[in-house]
Amino acid sequence: MKLTELNERQREAVENLEGPLLVVAGAGSGKTRVLTYRIANLIDQKKARPNEILAVTFTNKAAREMKERVQKILSLPSDQLWVSTFHSSCVKILRREIEVLGTYTPAFTIYDEQDQLSAIKKTLKELNWDEKVIHPRAAQSRISHAKNCGLTPEKFLKKALSSYDEKMAELYKRYQAILQKANALDFDDLLLLTVQLFQKHPNILEKYQNLFKYCLVDEYQDTNHIQYLFMKLLVDKHHNICVVGDEDQSIYSWRGADISNILSFEKDFPKAKVIKLEQNYRSTKNIIEAASAVVSHNKSRKPKKLWTQREEGASLHLVQLEDEYHEARFVVGEISKALEAGISLNQFSIFYRTNAQSRVFEEILRQYTIAYKIYGGMNFYNRSEIKDIMAYFRLLSNPKDDVSFLRIINVPTRGIGKTTVDKIELYSHENNLPFLEAAQKIIQGDTLNAGTAKKILDFIGIIQELRQKKEELNPQALYHAVLDKTQYSHFLKGEDTIESLSRLENLEELDSALGEFVKQKREATLETYLEEISLISDLDSMDENEDHVKLMTLHAAKGLEFPYVFMVGVEEGLFPHSRGELDFEDMEEERRLCYVGMTRAKEALYMSHANSRRIHGSPQYNLPSRFLDEIPEEFVKRIDLRRRVGNRRLSVWAGGAEGEAPSPRPERMRGRTMEGVLRRQDPEGYEWDFDQRVSDNPFSPGIRLRHPHFGSGVICRVEGQEENLKVTIKFDNGAIKKFLATQTQFERI
Repeated sequence: MKLTELNERQREAVENLEGPLLVVAGAGSGKTRVLTYRIANLIDQKKARPNEILAVTFTNKAAREMKERVQKILSLPSDQLWVSTFHSSCVKILRREIEVLGTYTPAFTIYDEQDQLSAIKKTLKELNWDEKVIHPRAAQSRISHAKNCGLTPEKFLKKALSSYDEKMAELYKRYQAILQKANALDFDDLLLLTVQLFQKHPNILEKYQNLFKYCLVDEYQDTNHIQYLFMKLLVDKHHNICVVGDEDQSIYSWRGADISNILSFEKDFPKAKVIKLEQNYRSTKNIIEAASAVVSHNKSRKPKKLWTQREEGASLHLVQLEDEYHEARFVVGEISKALEAGISLNQFSIFYRTNAQSRVFEEILRQYTIAYKIYGGMNFYNRSEIKDIMAYFRLLSNPKDDVSFLRIINVPTRGIGKTTVDKIELYSHENNLPFLEAAQKIIQGDTLNAGTAKKILDFIGIIQELRQKKEELNPQALYHAVLDKTQYSHFLKGEDTIESLSRLENLEELDSALGEFVKQKREATLETYLEEISLISDLDSMDENEDHVKLMTLHAAKGLEFPYVFMVGVEEGLFPHSRGELDFEDMEEERRLCYVGMTRAKEALYMSHANSRRIHGSPQYNLPSRFLDEIPEEFVKRIDLRRRVGNRRLSVWAGGAEGEAPSPRPERMRGRTMEGVLRRQDPEGYEWDFDQRVSDNPFSPGIRLRHPHFGSGVICRVEGQEENLKVTIKFDNGAIKKFLATQTQFERI
């Protein structure tokens, strides 16, 4: 096998096959190439057979790419390789071994976030707890965090520090009982139960330790504690583990990722070899130097210096604008100019810190009739009509799945109301039966009237008939059988609305997806299909060549790259997010997120910020992000497109900088007051909105004040209006505090 296309450091990582290895891979340094060549080299050197190597990553897309590359290098069938996500690997193990835990069967269902939420609401109902006191989503987050930390309900209770924690522990315990009764696992259970399986059954652990002679982990900086335990247990016998990652790209602490896993790797494996990949193949020199300068302000990192042989490239454009509409029009205007120059839409991506920021860009892109797609929003499989069909599929596969039963018992409408469902649920609870079995039992008594019993019997008949067909039909044929027996398509056609027509189109898309699945899979069973779709996201199916602008959060952009990137809303309080103002570790993660966003750009990078924007319906005035000040001036071109406001009068002038959006002349707007909303359109089609009221209020970002207790500081954020006006001040001693302006005395300095 030839390694000529690898650089010296990459080749060193590929050839060091024995023992623990940490590959610190900077952004765009070819880590996927190293992983795939390392797998291929292990096989080529006869160190291991393909099925004796376990390689795990975080997305199906990355796993698929690795498989395809190894297959290309060695001409090896990809189905011999264990290259998958953490969750997919654990599903394979649990399907084989879970019965020894005594509470599940191999036909378990995997619950997604919506299913989890339904189960938590069911738990709260059983406990008779108010959802306003214990919010379901908050409970879902706490339980998920506990599982990611390896805590069972019993361990969680032991760590409880308050009565609220004790209630959460009880909720967690009851929620888990509901899942066990339904033979269902949530996403976090996949890892937690695999680790428990290994810990409680050493013979099974040894079986997989002997099977996987070599283990590789991609994006190691994103692993949480339970993922860390999973890998630590697997490699504890042979220590042949290679982890590839970059602590500068650790951005998922909010979902349990622990940066200390990569920072402490050498302590976990004292004999570990460390290799740094510092040559970037993706971005221009200016982008690399600017991004490196920003992340260098962090303390929790291993020293490294990215470099590139690419050209210097264009300067970064740091653009200052008036508000979020002005920002969106500028970005879309730049894309329009590029289109006229012959650049295709698939070259552009817009990154933002929060999902709410996408709305204005969608509005302006539609005005310009520019095609776009939002990634990281609603997954195709989370759409209502798709969830309905999947619920039928899951109940056919697992008759104990109560969440699916509740979803479809009256879908399409068959006259089974809430009162009847409550009776089934009560009977289920009292007799410890799955809902489907409880429904079969309850119609045999006198609890329900004859008409209602008939409707339930008809529903049960549909499920039983489809279950019989399940074994003889592939998933696509079974899908058509479900539509035929339930009359689901007929139900949607009868609604005859734009929404129902759209839902029918989605069902047609599902039919196509099922056809493709049947064509590609040798074992195209209902269970393999349900397993596959439970572990995918819309980013897994992204096609970089599709001709539209791609919109996504900065978190969703991880692992991707685009020629032209717009990072918008780069302002204090928004990015870095306000939560980062009070916590050192949070601020470092926000800075890493900025670094990730910047290093997605290959050719050009725009970073924009606005004077004001509406957040949750209220105007907010923020300073430019501190991250912009951390970029050395030699790498940037600053463009100020703001209009000047003073003494309740508007003064707007045309900018002269290259790349600026056209701007109205001052004489066109002179004398206009700022009361209400003014809208004007200049000859080139740009509209300018003013949705702010100028007052004599002394509070605005950048003004220095003195507080009687905290001393001197500068206003870094203003939000709200009149008596609800709040100011956030960064004091000279480093403290950051928020005040209600009308109830605090300040001295302007």
